[in-house]
Amino acid sequence: MNRRTLFRNRRRLAIISVVVLCVVAICMSLVPPRKVSAQNANWRTAPVYNPYPPGILPSDLNSELARVLAEVDFIENRAIARWQALTPPTLTGQPPILQNTGTEAVEALGELMNYDRNISPNRNQACASCHMPYAAFSGPIPSVNLTMIAYPGTAHFRAGKRTAQRYPYAPFFPVLQYNEEQGLFFGGNFWDSRATGYLLRNPDAHQAQGPPVDTQEMGNPDTACIAFKLSRAVYRPLFEQVWGKDSFQIKFPHDTEEICETPGGAAVFGGSATPIRLNAEDRVLANTVYDHWGQSLDAYEQSVQVSAFSSKFDAFLKGKYTLTADEKDGYDLFRGKGNCNSCHLDGRSGLSVKVDVIDGSNW
Repeated sequence: MNRRTLFRNRRRLAIISVVVLCVVAICMSLVPPRKVSAQNANWRTAPVYNPYPPGILPSDLNSELARVLAEVDFIENRAIARWQALTPPTLTGQPPILQNTGTEAVEALGELMNYDRNISPNRNQACASCHMPYAAFSGPIPSVNLTMIAYPGTAHFRAGKRTAQRYPYAPFFPVLQYNEEQGLFFGGNFWDSRATGYLLRNPDAHQAQGPPVDTQEMGNPDTACIAFKLSRAVYRPLFEQVWGKDSFQIKFPHDTEEICETPGGAAVFGGSATPIRLNAEDRVLANTVYDHWGQSLDAYEQSVQVSAFSSKFDAFLKGKYTLTADEKDGYDLFRGKGNCNSCHLDGRSGLSVKVDVIDGSNW
């Protein structure tokens, strides 16, 4: 091939390439842009709420929230794989119970709920966002723990009221009650025991019903939103297997999705805690689903994945560990002069406890 022919071929190839690029550009201009879901669009364009003084919000807050959300997604996908590999339990007996893998089934359901970020209106916060395993099921962002303490909710940056309480052991708190012999209240959940467990007879399940509708946390405007979102969850079949196949026979109004995509506390709701217009029968069904939400999460928190009773203090109680001198001094202070044991009962202290006296003169 001579030089003139080679040049002619290259020129022809260049012309063809330009024509192809032009055709592609024209085609792309004729195709409408890819639609972004309303949910994602709202999250991207929502104004940031920041009434805080300088230094309160950590500089790495956005990147850290993104990191935790990616970890939440990873664990949720792993939980889905575990559930799908689980041999289904057998419904048998009278009264009917789920035999063989029934316990694993309800624990798996609670785990799936715990890491499901779609429960929040902006689909950007799961229960686990404030309760990650590697942080003893408490807050996983070091900079938040050192500054603002409370964690941001679904609306950035509304923050919760207190640091996130840990899951382990919490399922074993009794219903809030007054012990006449000790002259003390004990039981309940949350830091202030406001999740008394009065109705479900389970403070841990009662506690799990708080954050989904707390305007500073997951922020749903109506408890029925959780029933609505669970009815659309990929793990709905597991919920129906555990709690009954007719669990979601609820006639949701046509605007339910729009309502549930709006964080609670919005002016549009006029202060209503039940903006989803359900009839009395459907409201009862939705409330039942919400009770099962709390009970399922409690089952997960009771599991060995969460409450393994494997701490150093557990080993000490079993006689398999000897406290160091500092640890022993701290424990004696806790149940003695420090008077910590008047509110944080360890159930084994033989020292006298004065409920209304705290001596800090030598601290």
